[in-house]
Amino acid sequence: MVEPGGPHLRLSLQAKVLLVAIVCVVVPLLLMVVYLLRRNEEVLGDRVRETLSNHLFRKTTELDDWLGQRLREASRWSVSFVVYEGVESLSRAGDDAERVRQDLKDYLVSVLGHYRVYESLFVVDLQGEVIAATREERLEESARRLLGTGGLQERAGILGPLRRSEYLGRPTLLVIQPIQGRGDRTVGYFVERLDLRELEAALATPAADLAPSFWLLDEEGRVLMRAGKLVADPGSERLSLPSEADAVIREAQVPGVGPTVYGLGRLQGPLRGSLAAMLPAGAAYKSLDESRRRLLKFGIPAILLIFAINVLAARGILKPVLLLSEGAKRVSAGDLDVFLPVRGRDELGDLTRAFNEMARKVREGRQSLEEARDELARTNEGLKDANRTLEALAITDGLTGLYNRRHFQESLDKEMRRCERENRPLSLLLLDLDHFKQFNDRWGHTEGDAALRRVAAQVMKSIRSTDVAFRYGGEELAVLLPSCSKEQAAEVAEKMRLAVSSGSQRPGRFNVRTTVSVGVATFPEDGRVARGLVDTADAALYAAKDQGRDRVVIAGMTYPRKVETGRF
Repeated sequence: MVEPGGPHLRLSLQAKVLLVAIVCVVVPLLLMVVYLLRRNEEVLGDRVRETLSNHLFRKTTELDDWLGQRLREASRWSVSFVVYEGVESLSRAGDDAERVRQDLKDYLVSVLGHYRVYESLFVVDLQGEVIAATREERLEESARRLLGTGGLQERAGILGPLRRSEYLGRPTLLVIQPIQGRGDRTVGYFVERLDLRELEAALATPAADLAPSFWLLDEEGRVLMRAGKLVADPGSERLSLPSEADAVIREAQVPGVGPTVYGLGRLQGPLRGSLAAMLPAGAAYKSLDESRRRLLKFGIPAILLIFAINVLAARGILKPVLLLSEGAKRVSAGDLDVFLPVRGRDELGDLTRAFNEMARKVREGRQSLEEARDELARTNEGLKDANRTLEALAITDGLTGLYNRRHFQESLDKEMRRCERENRPLSLLLLDLDHFKQFNDRWGHTEGDAALRRVAAQVMKSIRSTDVAFRYGGEELAVLLPSCSKEQAAEVAEKMRLAVSSGSQRPGRFNVRTTVSVGVATFPEDGRVARGLVDTADAALYAAKDQGRDRVVIAGMTYPRKVETGRF
């Protein structure tokens, strides 16, 4: 059955019971599952961050130590007698230059034979030209620019940038150490070209649970090594990681990599830059994804089983209720000869007995209702009279006794149509109490209401029986003057203004003088529609306010901004 007011969604009692069961059983179960998943995610996240932080700390320390060892070895070998004496001898250009070069080369070869971390060793003069080397070598232009600068002037070796060598056509990394001759004078440079395979081995992904891959970045965030492997052109690609602080573990969408958990550690050794440890988010949270799949696999069947049990239980419990529902439908259709069988001594049995008793009393009360019908008809006539009184009150302002704004809109439209049909004018006056806000602020709203009632009384005394006065809003009043020209309306307005100004003096301790400003507009010359006529009268009212208040302004007429009196 569709109730008055439109169709409504009807839920059976069985459906409501099932909804209650779902809310009381399934929803807490789902909340528990969500909580467990969230907790599992937090624990796993803590584990991932701790593991990643440990790997990052260990690798940055190992890398700094490994490169620091290379610098120490270069420093140790550069002070060898064979090295500094040979370089200093060559700088004097003696006759035994070839022998000295051979001695230097033999020394470098013997040193290189004990270390696998170097690709080659060589010595260069102050201009960067190779003096002796373990193989054919040439110092790159990028390395030449480092000679005689920075730490090299202070006897400290430096690590050149990891860049692609224009000489070898592949990435290379150099260690450059000044060679000090007699008098602490730099006579040349000892150069180590590192075997970068050892560097790749140092940054290889560890064989451990949640093992990350390591990316080596320079100080400007350019990629030197990607996932433990050298890139073809180190420094040509920039990797922007949104990390505000060193060694902070974060999860983000890394450009070119995807969802990643990463940490960024600053290198403190000779190689300036950062080491980034990256772990794909899928690998980091693999166990969490498996837990979610298991919950879906076993949780949905469990929820369906609970739903089926509730359906069967609801049918058994609600059978007596369905009988009561059928009986109620028969009663509502007018069949009062209804008697339902009572089953059981529980609350539903009590409800069935109460229903049967109700049907009996309804049958007995039908006669009483028919008798009361006539009395109700008589009462309805009285209500109609009361409604007519209420309608009159609905269009009347309770404070002033004038008609309200709603009735003004209806009356204005109706009068304009009538005057248009009969080809007669219709004038509109808009009145506003001057300085009414200041009056209220000074004397209070009670005195303001009294003043408004006095002005409304003076307006009613000044108009004809065919004219209608309204409270337009706040302290504004409106008067409709049917069959009244603009000149006649101006005279009525001036009469009202004088009556208010002279007759509204309040006796007593306040002795307040009230004045009004009036705007006059006439249909049809000042507006052919209601809105236009009201706007024109309102503009004239504002002109009266602007010219000093306590005056009448007629729409379409021009007056000086200041006049001696308010009369026309």
